[in-house]
Amino acid sequence: MINKSISLVSVLIGVNRDDGSLKESIKSITSQTYKNLQIIIVNDGSCKNVSNIINSFNDSRIDLIESAKIGLTKALNLGLKNAKGHYIARHDAGDFSLKNRIAKQVSFLSNNPSIAMCGTFVSELSIDGIELGIVKYPLKNDLIKKKIILQNTFCHGSVMIVKKVITSLKGYREKFYTSQDYDLWLRLIEKYSVENIDLPLYQRIISSDSISFKNKDTQKRFADYALECFFARKRNLSEPDMPKNILKEQSLSFAPSSKNDYDYNFYCGRRLYASGEMSKSREFFLKSLSLRNINIVKIIFIFLTIFPKNLRNFLGKIWFTIKEKKKININ
Repeated sequence: MINKSISLVSVLIGVNRDDGSLKESIKSITSQTYKNLQIIIVNDGSCKNVSNIINSFNDSRIDLIESAKIGLTKALNLGLKNAKGHYIARHDAGDFSLKNRIAKQVSFLSNNPSIAMCGTFVSELSIDGIELGIVKYPLKNDLIKKKIILQNTFCHGSVMIVKKVITSLKGYREKFYTSQDYDLWLRLIEKYSVENIDLPLYQRIISSDSISFKNKDTQKRFADYALECFFARKRNLSEPDMPKNILKEQSLSFAPSSKNDYDYNFYCGRRLYASGEMSKSREFFLKSLSLRNINIVKIIFIFLTIFPKNLRNFLGKIWFTIKEKKKININ
């Protein structure tokens, strides 16, 4: 029996296909220790296979919304319109929330009423099941606001937001075909405080087939535009018009698979490098290098995996200082 005095949480999921992990992904939400949930799943494109999987759950908390193909941004806004919870939790189809994720975030937000949104750390696995380590984001509001102009300081699928806050911002802006989350964070931090919880309560499997690799260049263009809008607002100026080359990107096909594989292997190498797994890291870097033309950055990383730890740490500190000083958006 659900305790009605416990705040209702609306979990928002947009999905357009099953990559083989959809059922287990949704199960990670239905199995949460926090039970007072409304699980809104927008079937973007009304894929029959997706419908069958969701309908296989005998759970009255699930609200399935069948939709024409409208894209993730509009799908999330459609879900928001149907959300009844005090809090909105995001969860990406194919990812996994640890059983106590929702409970931890509700406890955090209820005990910190000045915080409008919180995310979590994220554990990552390669498609072959290799543990890539934990992605750690800046924790406190001040540091997040400092770092966010250089990188996205939240994992979209891990966040929980006070509903009245996201409603006051009118949800996601639908002109952002992608990087809609980054645009939302930039608008949110102008008026509210945000934090991350220093626990890996969310897990994702990294695949070369993911949108992050297929649509990498487009995401970068939209993120850059979101940042331009942010700086314009800070100067009390009108937001610039969206560049025409971004609008054209929406109709372009995804990047070739060879580039996806190249980016995937380099990303896995970087994650393992950050975790101190030099041998495994070097294997991924070499795979990445073999897929495309010689790249000096990849060669440097391969050599770094051979260097002793003290030297790597020393060079890493120098690079971090340069990034901070020059505001370089390269990891």
